Parts: sequence; C-alpha cells; structure tokens
Amino acid sequence: MFRARLLHPDSREPVDDVLAACFPEPHSYTGENVVEISTHGGLVVPAAAVAALVAAGARPAAPGEFTRRAVLSGKMDLLQAEATADLIDAGSPVQRRRALQQLDRGLSNRLTALRAEILELEALIAYDIDFPEEDEGPVSETTVRRAWCVVRDRVADLLKTAPEGERLREGALLVIAGRPNAGKSSLFNALLGTERAIVTEIPGTTRDAIEAHAVIEGFPFRLVDTAGLRDSDERIERLGIEVSRKYLAAADLVLFCEERDDPERDAFLAQVQAPVVTVRTKVDLSGGVGVSVVTGTGIPELRRRLAEVAFGTLLALGDVEPVVTRARHRTALERALVELEGFWTARQSGVDAAAAATHLRAAVAALDDLIGAITPEDVLDRVFAAFCVGK
Repeated sequence: MFRARLLHPDSREPVDDVLAACFPEPHSYTGENVVEISTHGGLVVPAAAVAALVAAGARPAAPGEFTRRAVLSGKMDLLQAEATADLIDAGSPVQRRRALQQLDRGLSNRLTALRAEILELEALIAYDIDFPEEDEGPVSETTVRRAWCVVRDRVADLLKTAPEGERLREGALLVIAGRPNAGKSSLFNALLGTERAIVTEIPGTTRDAIEAHAVIEGFPFRLVDTAGLRDSDERIERLGIEVSRKYLAAADLVLFCEERDDPERDAFLAQVQAPVVTVRTKVDLSGGVGVSVVTGTGIPELRRRLAEVAFGTLLALGDVEPVVTRARHRTALERALVELEGFWTARQSGVDAAAAATHLRAAVAALDDLIGAITPEDVLDRVFAAFCVGK
C-alpha cells in the first residue's frame, strides 16, 4: 500500500491524495491482478476520482462483476457468490450466520458429497454392466437399493429445509389479525419496538395494512398490522378488511389477537392456511394467559413462540447443517430427486441397466448446475443482476 497523488489525465489537475493497494493474482478477490484506490469521502471527491479514472480508460463495474470474475476464475463457486450477496443484504443475526456458513462452503460441501454418492451408485451399475461374470458375481439388488436409499433420503432431507430457508432470506410474513380493538396495533408496535401504528380505544382505527420489518429472536420477520375483521357498512373500512384478507391468504404465520374467548375464532381459523398463534391480549386488564404491552407480560415468551413456529426446522438444525435458501437451489434439488426416483422406478420396471443409469447422470447434472460447475451465461446474468455495483 502506498500514498499517491491522483491527477486528471487530460488537465493534469490534482483530484485527491489517495491510498493505492496492490493485490497480485491469484490471491486477490477476483483471482486477477487488482489495484484498490481509496479516496477521501464525501460526494465530490469520489465522483471526481471515478471521472478521472474513466477518462483514463477505465469503465464502471457492472453489478456483481467482481464476484462474477471470482466465480469465473475459480476463486469461489456459484453458491458462495450468492452467499456474498446474502451477507451484504443480511438484516438479522441468523441471516448473517447462514450467509457466512454458505460462504464457507457449507452447502457446497454437502452437495459435492451428494454428487459423489450418486456417482458411486452409477459406478455400481456400470460395474454390473461391464463385468457381470466376475468371481464375486453381479452386484446384489440389496447393495444397489441401500446406496440409492441413502442418497435419495439425503437429497430429500436437504429439500425439506427449502421453505424455511427461502423464508429466512425474505423474512417471514407475520400477519396480526383479530377483531377491532383487540390490541393488534399495540402488539404490532411492541414486537416492532417502536410506535409505528396508531393506537386508540376507538374500534376500527386501522383502515389499511401497515407493514414493517422486525427481528424476532434473531430471525427476520415482515410484520403486518391489519384492519379489524368484522362486518361493516363503512366503505373505507370494508376496503381495509379486504386488504387484510389478501395478506392473510399470503401469510407465513398468523398472530390472532383476542381480549377474551372469541366465539368466531374457529370460523376464522378454518379459513386460514398458514400456522396460527393465538394470543390473549390486555391481560393487565382482564387477567388470564397471554400478553400485555403495558406491563410487558408474556412478550418474551410470544417472541420465542413466533420464532419456533416460523423457523422451527432451522432452530433444530442450528448453524451447522446447510440450508437451501433460494428458489434456484430448490428447483435443482427437485430435479435431482425426480431423476433419482426415476432411476429406481426404471430399475424396478426391468428397464435396461444402462438406460436406467441415465437418470443418475441427469441427477448429477442437476447438482452441477446448482454448484455452478458448468453455468450458462443466462444463469450467471440472473444470479449477479441483483448484486450491488461495488461487489
């Protein structure tokens, strides 16, 4: 690292005193020779420095270009590149830890191991085809089935993490619902940790859905305070109730608030597809089991319960086991699982062994696509399109 004077190439006018750090290949982030120039902060100086470099022949980087170059030079695989973006975007402790685990090849290593197990199964089939008369005899059906069951179950187990893994990236949509004046907005504010929703004693105060991001027990949530559910002749309130029902249909988790036993609770729950946590509000006034935003009673227990319901699988796995966090991952694993099932179906149906084994080769190809072993340009374009320009 050395100090230098940055001059504009045309006017030779001084732009800034900068620090230049050299990173020789192959040890740089991209695997190429890289020079990093640090300017003073603010708005004018960095912009003038970039303009001078462009005038000298440089060009602005495309979104994700540095990480893309790192993938193309073999410094990281596609899963690690996605983890880099997730780490930058992390808004909760669990998101950060999961991104770091994937950046450290946690998911990559698991997929590489699965790929090797499928290839070993394919080798068993190939041995049986090429050397059927060996002294040890043909490979037994029990041996093939055991190897197939192991890898099939491991792919299926990894796929089971996809719903909560994808939810972890986006944040669980938690919809707070209930009758008017049931304490929904107060609970919304308490979970959020700030006065975001207006709270009054007048039923029907909330006329529209209010959405905000919150971190609960380290996990990301998108909290939605909805209009109270009731029959109403007031047009604006009816529109708000309709919006509430749309949020309920899309919810990952519903928090149903009631001051006392609600006779319409069962009818409401029957219409909701997402898991529901029912809470008795205002226990500082009415007593019973539940929460009070005034005294804080029950709030810590409620937060833990919400995290367990929305992210129970991830809580059970801890931070060690890899997790599928993107739709791209899930789609590739689903393809691999379909091909593994297809292999066994073909084998049980008496299909020629060589033909049945093509399903195993297709399963390996699906994992290769996921890791990025052979990645077409359009896939790279989609992966890096959402990156920030500086990465």
